[in-house]
Amino acid sequence: MKIYIASSYRNLNAVLLLRDCLRGAGHTVLDWTRHTPPPPDSMPFEERKRRFDTDESGTIFAFCAEACASVDLVVYLGPAGQDAACEVGIAWCSGVPVYGFAGPLERPGLILNRCVERWFSEYQPFFEAVQELQFKLTSPDMEGE
Repeated sequence: MKIYIASSYRNLNAVLLLRDCLRGAGHTVLDWTRHTPPPPDSMPFEERKRRFDTDESGTIFAFCAEACASVDLVVYLGPAGQDAACEVGIAWCSGVPVYGFAGPLERPGLILNRCVERWFSEYQPFFEAVQELQFKLTSPDMEGE
C-alpha cells in the first residue's frame, strides 16, 4: 500500500520510526521528511522556524497535497498542527481513509476527530488494521457471487 504520515516536524523521530516500520512491512511511504532537511543546530531559532514555515518554490506543498489525495492510507501522528490537519482534510475529501494516533495530551477537535476513521493508542492494533485494510484493497470484490 501507499501510505502518507501527516505529522509535525516536532515528531520527526516518531515519523521516521513509523515510516521505517511501515516500509519494513512492505509498504511504500510517501515521505515528506526528504523535502525538509534539518537546519544546522547553530541556526537561530527564528530562522529555523521561518525555514519550516515557508515553501517559496511550492514543492513541499505540491508533494504533500498530491500524496494525501492519492495514497491508500493517511496516518495522523499527533500532536501536530495546522498543516497535518489540512493534510488529513485533503485525504478525507479525496476518499482516502485516515487512521490516527492522538498525542499523549492531545484532544482532537470535532473536524479532525470526524476525519479520522480509526484512532489508535498502541502500534500493534494499528499494524493489524493496516493489514486488514491492505487485504480489503487487494482482494477481489466478492459481491455478485
